[in-house]
This record gives sequence, structure tokens and C-alpha cells, in this order.
Amino acid sequence: MEISKITSPNDWIYFAKGNANILFKYTGNNDYLRHKLLRVRLLKEDDQYISTCELYDFIELRCKHLFPQQIIDIQLIVLTTDFVNQLDNHGNQLMLKERYGLLIPNILDGNYTKQFLSKNCHLYIGNNNPFNYDDQFQNEYSQNNINDFSTNNKIDLVIFEIKPKWLYDNTSSNYCRTCLLNILKGYSRHFCPLDLLYPETIDEGLEDIFSVIPKELLTTIEEINRIPLKQLFKIFLSNPNSVFQRLKEYQRINNKNDLIKNLTSIDDVSQNLSLVMTLRDVGLFIKFEKYDKYNNIHNSQNNINNLITIENYGKFLLTCNIYDLDLKSKLKYKHWLDIEEKLQSIYNSSNPNWRYCIKRDNSVDNLET
Repeated sequence: MEISKITSPNDWIYFAKGNANILFKYTGNNDYLRHKLLRVRLLKEDDQYISTCELYDFIELRCKHLFPQQIIDIQLIVLTTDFVNQLDNHGNQLMLKERYGLLIPNILDGNYTKQFLSKNCHLYIGNNNPFNYDDQFQNEYSQNNINDFSTNNKIDLVIFEIKPKWLYDNTSSNYCRTCLLNILKGYSRHFCPLDLLYPETIDEGLEDIFSVIPKELLTTIEEINRIPLKQLFKIFLSNPNSVFQRLKEYQRINNKNDLIKNLTSIDDVSQNLSLVMTLRDVGLFIKFEKYDKYNNIHNSQNNINNLITIENYGKFLLTCNIYDLDLKSKLKYKHWLDIEEKLQSIYNSSNPNWRYCIKRDNSVDNLET
């Protein structure tokens, strides 16, 4: 499908960008596009560039069977240079020679307010009322707009946006690889992703995640709007088939040749390592939503197993979507080596502001630790 035949560049406004892509949000009247985002590639050097077609094939052929119900739907669409040139790119340079883009659902299409928790964790609260595109949905929370939201708007859904990063059994190091990188970059400690994997540490991990949410906001969510958020999140994490457990499984390195420290050239980067490095950088939208018996999506066959009943609170729908499945250029091996070299000297360091990560001495052998 050629996008210029069904919509104008003026129907799309800047939404967000990452290192490789930029997203535009649809604001026109086409019902098919109304809840969609357009993903376009940013300008990259030719030797680091991965085409949209290559990326599409990677997701469809290498990733979707691993998470058949959770990877967000993508549709390959044809772009024209003229169409891309007219997009509101906010000063970013786009890959004009790229002939394809991706249409993806806008998970945050609705009436939301965003709370920044840490670099790898954001919180959105909102409702299913029609979205007003004149509103600034990404404003940070203040006491005033917490009160405004609780007074003027019913909260019926909460979304956590989390990047789990590296998930594995740590058998020997004081800190896991993800926490080490955050220490190296000078970030404040928020939570360790390994705590979200094990029954004995889930409570501690959730305490860390919730510790930076303003108390007034938690009261608004849990008491005023009757959404037992922490309890729902624990149920989600306690599922032995949770997305965190499956990411851990598919991130596993079983061949010593795939260890980053053993890479010497792009020829050493296997297909399996490319997949693993992609899964180490995905993002998750975890949605906790009040059940609506009149909502056909809530009652769909796909969601029948995602419904949870909490005594004294009612029924809730728990869903998770995986995004940012970007195939990594093999040339990034140099960057991976550089990072690992910087981390080696602090794997067993001690930081008074950062408690040690959990060790699993009885776990099966894992080459990453």
C-alpha cells in the first residue's frame, strides 16, 4: 500500500524518536489510520543502515513466533520521497532513499498523562475517553494535575513502559550487567530487572519500582479509582510464562563464540547473537485496565486468558505489548566490546548507593555470567 494515496503528510505530527527511527502520529479522519503511528527510518551511514524491509522480515520471521500474542502488529507501507520530505520531522534528518515505512498501533492512543520514573521505566495513567489532539498528553505530573485528573477524569487504565534490558541468572557478580551500565552512566538506582524474575525477589523489585511514584498518585490510582496496581503487577510477574521469563529464555547464550568478549570482527556476529542483542533492548507496554463488559476487545478470544479477578475490586484486563525490535547492525560489535571493556573493572565493585544484585548460585550454567 502506498501511503500517499490514502493520506497527506499534513495528517501526521511528530510523536517520538529513538536512535534509528522516528514516529509520527495520525491526526486525520481516515478510520483505518486513526489509531496508528508511522515509523520512518532516520538518516544513517550506509554501512550501519538496515532497511525497513530487512527489519520487517526479521520481526516477522525471527521474532513473532517467539512472542505470537505480544509483539505489536506491523504493516509494511510504501513511501515516496515527496511524502517523507513534507513530514514534520522536528529538525531530524530522515532516510529519504528509504522506500518503505511501518504502520504500527498507537498503544498510547487515548487520554493519558505521563510520569517519568527512571530512564528505563515510565508510567501512564488515563482512560478510554476519545483523545483530544490539542491536549499535551505527555506533560509530567505535578500535584495540581494529579488532582485535576482525579477530579475531572476517571482513571480506568494504567500502563508501565519498561525496558527489561539483560535478563539472566547472575551466578557470581555483585551487580548484573544492566545495573552496572546504569552505575557507569551515573544514573540513580531504581530497580534491578533480575528481581522481576524470581518469587523471592518480586516483592522487593516492585517496592523499588513503586518507590518513585508520588504517594498522591498511588492514592489516586489505588484508593480513589480502585485499581490495585501493585497486586496486579505481582500477579503478572508471578506467571511462570511471563514475558520476562521468556525474554530471559530467548536471550540465553549457549555458544561461547557468541560471547561479546570473543568477538573480533563482524563475521563473528552470528544470527543468534543479533537476535539476542535485539531482545536485550526491547521495550514493553504492560497495561492494567478495568474490565468493561461492553468492550468487544476485552471480551475477545485473545484476551480471555488475560482477565484477572481481584476480591473487593472486580475484574481487570492485563496485557503486554513488545516494541522496539530493531535488528542490530553487525558493526555495533565494536560498541558492544567497548562497553564490556569499561564494565569489567566494576563487575565486583561495591557502591554504597546501589545494593548488590541477586545471585543464583544453584542455577544452571550460564555463559553470560
